[in-house]
Amino acid sequence: MKGKFLLSILVLVCLLVGLIDGCKKDKISDCPPENSTPTDVGIKTSFTEEFDNVYQLSTKGWVIKDNTPTFNNLGFSAYWGQGYLGYDKAGGWSGFSAYSYTTSQDEYVSSYVNATSSVTISSWLITPVLSVKNGDKISFYSRSDTSGAFIERMQVLMNKSASENTGTLVSSVCSFNTVLLDINAGQSLSGFPTAWTKYEYTFSGISARTDTRIAFRHYVENTSVAKGIGIDLFKFEVN
Repeated sequence: MKGKFLLSILVLVCLLVGLIDGCKKDKISDCPPENSTPTDVGIKTSFTEEFDNVYQLSTKGWVIKDNTPTFNNLGFSAYWGQGYLGYDKAGGWSGFSAYSYTTSQDEYVSSYVNATSSVTISSWLITPVLSVKNGDKISFYSRSDTSGAFIERMQVLMNKSASENTGTLVSSVCSFNTVLLDINAGQSLSGFPTAWTKYEYTFSGISARTDTRIAFRHYVENTSVAKGIGIDLFKFEVN
């Protein structure tokens, strides 16, 4: 009888160890190892993105992901989509006009927040693969909504590979671990610009031409007062 009891305990311990090990593996697989070997597929010429049709960005190599968690099917999100300006369902004015447009004032990309209680926002807009070298530059314009006091933040992150993997957790960045810019990192109220503001970054310290993706991460921790931000007139300029 004692032998059967000890055997049962041993089996239970093995199952628990296996479960813990499995959890560890699941956590690791959220950010799998990435191939750092140059693939020579990156864009090597200057280009401009006006975001006149956000829903066709994928055909140009752009990637949109939302790692904002959903609680009890309430649908919290901050998904990047077409810019917006107009009246919301409550009759309040929301959104803003594009910095640069040809035919419509909504020609920018916007991460509009749908959250009614405290939530951490992690929404990703990722560029096509860029082949960069020292002296090359990216620039863009960004702003937030002006129809109230909100907390907004945006990180500009670099992945020194062609991977688009951001993991699935709200805290995951995977290999997007080089911070180029962190706008309103302190998450101060109304700390994000409410007028179109230009930001730029010149690549340096690169030993050789590198294929990379740049991510714009709308990332606000534990907030219920975020509303939305926009990006317009992205440029990749080759030196």
